[in-house]
Amino acid sequence: MKYKAIPRRIFLDTSSLNFILEYGEYIFDRMVPSTISLNERIINDIEAFSNIFNVGKKASWQLAVSPLTYKEVKETRDPVKRHYLENWFMEIWHYWLNILAQDGNLPSFIEAEHTKINLLSSGILDILPDVEDRILICDAIVYRCDCFCTRDWKTILKYRNHLKSLPIRIITPSEWWLLIKPYARLWL
Repeated sequence: MKYKAIPRRIFLDTSSLNFILEYGEYIFDRMVPSTISLNERIINDIEAFSNIFNVGKKASWQLAVSPLTYKEVKETRDPVKRHYLENWFMEIWHYWLNILAQDGNLPSFIEAEHTKINLLSSGILDILPDVEDRILICDAIVYRCDCFCTRDWKTILKYRNHLKSLPIRIITPSEWWLLIKPYARLWL
């Protein structure tokens, strides 16, 4: 793998935001989670996000979310969790808006909507059972993200092999870390 292949702009879907919120203590304080109550996939993703954010302090990953992400956050039933998710979303949203303001290489609103309509009408994304997942992936493509990071095994990751023609990689946090890991020392 070449250094240029490291994803720099990553779209975080709602499952990733929820996971980061739920395990933030382990991720940001670099605490080792108890393996008694967590499965291997969760432990691996906690370690991956912890490493990603630790390296990201100097590497400056560009994290993207979209208005649809906010809609999904607002649908969280637990009011306490919804409050924290909204705060976490807003932090990333303002960070993302700052990136957008500095990036003159993104399409106009009309171009973006045209791209989304073309993608949605092409049928490529029809394999995904959830329309909102299709739109989030379209948002990530319009934002010119390198990767779409998700933990949604039921409605996205299960079908990603059918989406290889898309100009974006659909990855888990652990897979994202594997892309960064060989070069992590550059930033530490």
